[in-house]
Amino acid sequence: MVIVHDKVPDMKKYPPLPDLFLDNVPHIPWAFDMCEITGSLLMAIWLVVLFFHKHRFIILRRFFALAGTVFLLRCFTMLITSLSVPGSHLKCEPRSYPPADDLTVWGRRLRQAYDIWSGAGMSVRGVRTCGDYMFSGHTVALTLLNFFITEYTSRNLYLLHILTWVMNMFGIFFILAAHEHYSIDVFIAFYITSRLFLYYHTLSNNQALMQNDSSRTRIWFPLLSFFESEVDGIVPNEYEGPVMIMNNLKQWCIQLLTDVRESSMAKIAGTKLQEGAAMGEYSVVRLVDGIKRNLSLVEEFKHSRERLVTLDKNIQACVLDDNADGELRHRNLAEIAGDSLLKEFSNPPSPVTKKSI
Repeated sequence: MVIVHDKVPDMKKYPPLPDLFLDNVPHIPWAFDMCEITGSLLMAIWLVVLFFHKHRFIILRRFFALAGTVFLLRCFTMLITSLSVPGSHLKCEPRSYPPADDLTVWGRRLRQAYDIWSGAGMSVRGVRTCGDYMFSGHTVALTLLNFFITEYTSRNLYLLHILTWVMNMFGIFFILAAHEHYSIDVFIAFYITSRLFLYYHTLSNNQALMQNDSSRTRIWFPLLSFFESEVDGIVPNEYEGPVMIMNNLKQWCIQLLTDVRESSMAKIAGTKLQEGAAMGEYSVVRLVDGIKRNLSLVEEFKHSRERLVTLDKNIQACVLDDNADGELRHRNLAEIAGDSLLKEFSNPPSPVTKKSI
């Protein structure tokens, strides 16, 4: 809306287009304010219905999904083609920005967008925009509120339904009487909004159709497939009293606190479990290191024993070499067997003897 306002055609160069309704109905200055008052009354009725409805969150997300879809489509239509100002009484001209860098200009545009959003796009709240003609946002709001009120209230409240339809039609009339939109803007807005509402609810109320052609539904209606995945059939019009609403709110708060406490305890337990696992892993590592050290000691002991045996054999060989061959040759076996030196080496020496040797 901010961008198209800066692109609005020059009123002197592009006069209002011919229109069947605007050319035959005089301009009523207060009509647009009456349209917005009518829309505010419809919004008040809708909020009351939403507050007491048992399935308020389902219909609330349906309302947001449809409103967001229609207004997103409106963004494209108003950007694609800029229509001339429908009435000469309107003071519309592009905004002039003082010399500044691009960041400053876009900052001012964002500020203007925030002003439009905070004022809900209503002129009674000081919002004034031009160029956003195709299609009428006020007609979209009036039609959506009317259809949701009639859909989610009992069929016995036919007087309420008649009232909402009358307010919807009078609101559209006030838009045209104020010469704020062309007739085509209002007609397209009413048609698109009503068709989308009917298509959405037809698909959501017939889950069998969604299941038989689920792939195409996900492609063309992604929001419908996401929001209505857990809704089974038609949403019944059931209501709750103030006492029941307060009890449900209390139970919801208790459940929320319980979930938060359980999640925090689970987080603490998970932290302790991780610490225990880390300590266990450290103990296993220490155990493996101890086993490795013991195995290395065993290997070292085996190598030391082999070296001692080899040393014993070398010592015996040296002693035999020191004795003369003749002496050993002339001695009998008995003397050799009784030789104290050979007796000494017939048995393995003790560690102390080995050390002295």
